[in-house]
Amino acid sequence: MKKTLVLMISLLALVLIQSCTKDEKDPVLNAGLTTLPAFTSPTDGASFVLTADNSGNMLTAFEWTPTVYNLPNIGDVKYILQMDVTGNTFESPLTLQSADTTYYSITVGAMNQKLVAAGLSTGEAHDIYFRVVSFVIDVDSYESVTSPTVKLTITPYSDVVVVKPIYMLGDGTLAGWDNNAALEMTYEGGSVYSIVSTLTAGGYVKFISQLGAWAPQWGTDETGTAEGGPLVYRPDEATADPAAIPAPATTGEYKITVDTALLTYTIGMPNPELYMLGDGTPAGWDNAAALPMNGTAGEYSLTLDLPGGGNIKFIVTLGQWAPQYGTDETGTATEGPLVYRPDEATPDPIAIPAPADAGNYTISVNTNTLTYSITAN
Repeated sequence: MKKTLVLMISLLALVLIQSCTKDEKDPVLNAGLTTLPAFTSPTDGASFVLTADNSGNMLTAFEWTPTVYNLPNIGDVKYILQMDVTGNTFESPLTLQSADTTYYSITVGAMNQKLVAAGLSTGEAHDIYFRVVSFVIDVDSYESVTSPTVKLTITPYSDVVVVKPIYMLGDGTLAGWDNNAALEMTYEGGSVYSIVSTLTAGGYVKFISQLGAWAPQWGTDETGTAEGGPLVYRPDEATADPAAIPAPATTGEYKITVDTALLTYTIGMPNPELYMLGDGTPAGWDNAAALPMNGTAGEYSLTLDLPGGGNIKFIVTLGQWAPQYGTDETGTATEGPLVYRPDEATPDPIAIPAPADAGNYTISVNTNTLTYSITAN
């Protein structure tokens, strides 16, 4: 009887030891034991007055300490940098970056665009709040953690400015390296310029802001490719030349787009398709049923019966509202300028008025010159 009792006690102790050992080997990821990320830059309470003259300069660098979790080797961590313009509630935050880095920088022009697009008045100081949200990728049951907020006081400027032209040149272009013959690009709004032109394989591309002068100038760095990359700005002759942008491997027609505030460029095929929609067309406002237009390389047209009245817009991809083309307050039911909306973060342009009378019309669109016309047949 004693042997049996001793055996049972020994077995129970062994089970308890194994249970404790297992608990020690399998700790749980715990948000309460996590060291939160914290901003090291910029300084809380700092003030910035934005100006158009400094639009291409960096506003500030956002840097923060990495999140320290209670477990080692937990895998990849993602950080989301958010901005709130409505009073530190973050009920509808704007995302500036979602990446695995602890660093983000933004130019004066890019920040100004975001603040103006959010509806903030220009020429007045606004309190803007920032925070970092981090989470462990592929750990669904773990809640995200959030850094303390940083408040900056920022005064945006009016983006209604005189538009200075931008020119493209290089041995990969039709202009060659003649800075007096550089090709003028089309202004698309904000700080975005584009051109549809022939690029020659094996050549290179740069951009200048004044014919006959090599500065100011834009090139790229070692990460720039024939599809896209960062723009590197050369403000004056005292600054070293940036690297030239490589042209695509195949000679042909391409659409080159640059953003002088965000300091980015893209090179792609011209929009192969364009669609028309609106309550002034048979398609209505169903962007999945928009009407395909004829043409390519930036020149499109469509002849059809219009019901009379209503409005018209153009989209690039069926089922999506961006990219999109509308007009401005000068656009009429016969002709006018196109206004380009590159992405969902950009406000909608004004819709184009359709002819008041029902009938057969030809609608012509040129996305290179950003113009449209509507002609009765």
